[in-house]
Amino acid sequence: MASSRATLTATLPTTLIAARPTAPVALAARLCLGLSVSLLTAGCGDDSDAPATTTTTSSEPDPTPRSTIVGALTYERVPHLPGADGLDYAATARAPIRAARVELLTEDGALLAETASDDDGHYTIDVPERTRARIRVYAESLSPPIVIEDNTASDAIYTLESALLDLADEVTLDLTATTGWGGDTYTGVRAAAPFALLDTALTASRRFIAAGASPTDFPPLHINWSPDNRPEDGSIQSGRIGTSHWDDQELYILGDDGVDTDEFDTHVLVHEWGHYYESRLSRTDSPGGGHGYGDLLDPRVALSEGWGNALSAMILDPDTTYRDTQGPAQASGFSWDVDANDTSAASSPGWYSETTIEAVLLDLYDGATAPPEPFDTVALGLGAIHEVMTQDLRQTPALTTLFSFIAALKARHPGDAAAIDTLVAHHRADSGSDQLGIDPVLDVWGTGETHSGGLPGTLPVYVDAAPGDTLALTLVGGADYNALAQNRYVRLNATGPSLTVRSSATQDVDLLVYQRGDLLAFAVTADGNELVTVATQPGETYVINVQGYGMNPGTYPVSLEITP
Repeated sequence: MASSRATLTATLPTTLIAARPTAPVALAARLCLGLSVSLLTAGCGDDSDAPATTTTTSSEPDPTPRSTIVGALTYERVPHLPGADGLDYAATARAPIRAARVELLTEDGALLAETASDDDGHYTIDVPERTRARIRVYAESLSPPIVIEDNTASDAIYTLESALLDLADEVTLDLTATTGWGGDTYTGVRAAAPFALLDTALTASRRFIAAGASPTDFPPLHINWSPDNRPEDGSIQSGRIGTSHWDDQELYILGDDGVDTDEFDTHVLVHEWGHYYESRLSRTDSPGGGHGYGDLLDPRVALSEGWGNALSAMILDPDTTYRDTQGPAQASGFSWDVDANDTSAASSPGWYSETTIEAVLLDLYDGATAPPEPFDTVALGLGAIHEVMTQDLRQTPALTTLFSFIAALKARHPGDAAAIDTLVAHHRADSGSDQLGIDPVLDVWGTGETHSGGLPGTLPVYVDAAPGDTLALTLVGGADYNALAQNRYVRLNATGPSLTVRSSATQDVDLLVYQRGDLLAFAVTADGNELVTVATQPGETYVINVQGYGMNPGTYPVSLEITP
């Protein structure tokens, strides 16, 4: 992990400590210090500038003097307005900084001892000497490994750091990372933000650990946050991150005050954490891209984005309302109930809809609702979902879609298969359209699916082919590259050591060849005539994704020639 850090430097003995900026970024904290042998100072309870109480008790000199430092670490968390969009700064409350790395350092920076805070934010450090030292608290957990860093400051790790203090027999040192909120805008250093992000990511990880995962299953996660992270395209190092997102390596989270901040939008962070999970612990074949309510998406995108939304409701259960705040004073935004089971025609229900998939996944997880939902009689919990995500989805020969997820879940839980079918089949358009919806899932390939989304050429979900075949496919132009309209899948079993695939189309298309999610070969020139050759193994299954970039509205044909 990065060795640089963003620190708080404070001045004693006041209880309300003003941060002095130190390179690259300073974090403000409220610090309460008490020194005693037999009497511990209470935690800071107000914003007064009164000196911290210091109590000493005389005793005979200890031939081997020791010092114990104890304390509580907290951060200020801002909730959402009840029943409305926006953050409720008036209801700001303290929460423990859990599982954070804590160091005790000498005056010259040498490490004396280290520990981690517990689930209540408490820490204890015992050292066999009395000296001048300081406490440093990292926005970092070691198990699972999560670090919050500043992408605009050479990936510095955020820390809180006390001033130097003379160690006595026992020292009580409490630190609180404050929001920096000034009433209408942020006027102070936003120390709470990195620790809020750490806490939410830790909550998500621990829910899976409680469901059967091991802490060692989680690869290191780097979450990049800065007050300069804003919804603009450009250099990540300058904070122009576009939006909060996972880039297949790290998370980037918005922090632009008065425009869009996400550090306290817990559902947003869990959604993005879900992309880390599917990328590192599971598998996703999603090409990414824009998405939203009512979109008819490439089913790989629909599963990935529906998964993120559903997971936010699972992890933060019983809070199933997804909220994203923005605007001046973070007082506006948007929200919806992930558990709404929206089957309106406007939502475009079906195997290509993130709205459908988030509702299905959440209902597979959750228990009984009030009022009861007659179509939802299954409650498999997070453990069952984790098994499918980390075992079956990783190995499926099909692409990662709702079909591959549901087929694997039914195979693992045959006694619940009928109830799962009922739940899935509920998601058809209320208007009665026979084009919007999803049938009970028969296999990972979507065999027998009858709902086209109202687009020509989308069925069957996978077109079967063999070496030597020439296929006529139909795409629909004027849609994004990650839309259902611009993607077709071809399934084939290899019979020899290689395959050559050639396309011919009047608008731009790309060819991508996959085996169990691995991209083996591709051709991505800026026209409709592509040629790709890939080494194959006889008897193995391969999937060809024909991905269109046609700009002109309306259908356009693609001829696909497959030769051994």
